[in-house]
Amino acid sequence: MGKVCTERHAYVENSHSARLVHIPACDHGDMASGRAASLEELPAVAAAIVREARRAVLATIDSKGRSHVLPIGFAIVEGRILSAIDGKPKSGHRLARLANIDRNPIVTVTFDRWDEDWTRLGWVMVRGRATIEAPGTGRDALMARYPQYRDNAPAGEVIAVIPEDILWWAWGESDARS
Repeated sequence: MGKVCTERHAYVENSHSARLVHIPACDHGDMASGRAASLEELPAVAAAIVREARRAVLATIDSKGRSHVLPIGFAIVEGRILSAIDGKPKSGHRLARLANIDRNPIVTVTFDRWDEDWTRLGWVMVRGRATIEAPGTGRDALMARYPQYRDNAPAGEVIAVIPEDILWWAWGESDARS
């Protein structure tokens, strides 16, 4: 089966932005892919990848223009991806991810679904802008998601990512464009 793409335009409005977006979705036989303007716009298969992920990967850009990539715990609150600086041992200096966001707020967060059966692979890549929020932002959502935080709630600053462009891909989900 060849590549079949559908296209639509939608006016997307959420608490952070409003704009007309071009939303392509393609069916490559046993694969599906697409683009969304917000997490709320994701089709079921892509939304499930985000919802079921136990961790995500945050990419920032350092002062020399190099990517700085690390795993993060997260919660989704009001369409934003939140990740708290918690009490795990750190270097004692301002964390590179925070310094990088202070310099350049453009970030990428990637969620993936891994399986030894590669026909179950999938990912969601969120490009957006990050802000540094006050300690305690999203604490209840993070504690609900991670039992480790129930006894040791995160007390540090919180990275909040506002999605601007979301790409997704899933193998074995050709009927997932809805």
